[in-house]
Amino acid sequence: MMDQDKNAVVGFRFAGQQKVRMLKTIAALLFLASTCIAQSSADGFFVVRNIKKPGALLSPAQMREAVKLYQSACAVVQRDFHGNAELRPRFTMLLGTEQNEVHGRTEIWLKQWSQTMFTEGVVVLAFDQVLTGDAIKQLGKQAVERATAIVDLAELKQKR
Repeated sequence: MMDQDKNAVVGFRFAGQQKVRMLKTIAALLFLASTCIAQSSADGFFVVRNIKKPGALLSPAQMREAVKLYQSACAVVQRDFHGNAELRPRFTMLLGTEQNEVHGRTEIWLKQWSQTMFTEGVVVLAFDQVLTGDAIKQLGKQAVERATAIVDLAELKQKR
């Protein structure tokens, strides 16, 4: 009876080890599959996916171009809007969408690869990092001050 219980325990361990190996294999396959249908920038700040043709991503030359455009757009926004911190928005670029747009704060949708549309999307996402809650309050306050400081000439003439 003791040997039978021992074999049952060994069989249970063996089945558990098989399940662990199977789960590891599945995880590895999923990882490999995800790398085949997505492409990440060298610096890891953005990922490219094609929703219509999973294998049709950017060519290596287009990806290098996208990285340069990304860095340039971030630098321009930082310089022109006086950002103190380095701007590096993280996002996913989806190719094959119905329209070109920045979707939320984490996606750029493009019908197809376009330097101009990609760069404009990066500018919007980088600007979103500059436009913090404090910056919105400060800009709102400045706008109110300017609006109330402006005197309409017609009003001055009527008051005389």
